[in-house]
Amino acid sequence: MTLNDLLADVLDQLPKDRRKAMDAMTEKFGASDTFRFTLALLAGCDSRERRLVRMMLNEIEQLDIG
Repeated sequence: MTLNDLLADVLDQLPKDRRKAMDAMTEKFGASDTFRFTLALLAGCDSRERRLVRMMLNEIEQLDIG
């Protein structure tokens, strides 16, 4: 199974509004297949999962600064 196969599976499961938001972001900023897959996974997350992702990103930013 390739990354594009996985991406297609995730995109098929997204609600239309989240798919539209993801497509708009990738169109505006561009994205590799890997980043599109990451965005698709995030678009499928619920609010708690997105909050945990934000916490992890903040931790990574602190590591990069420190």
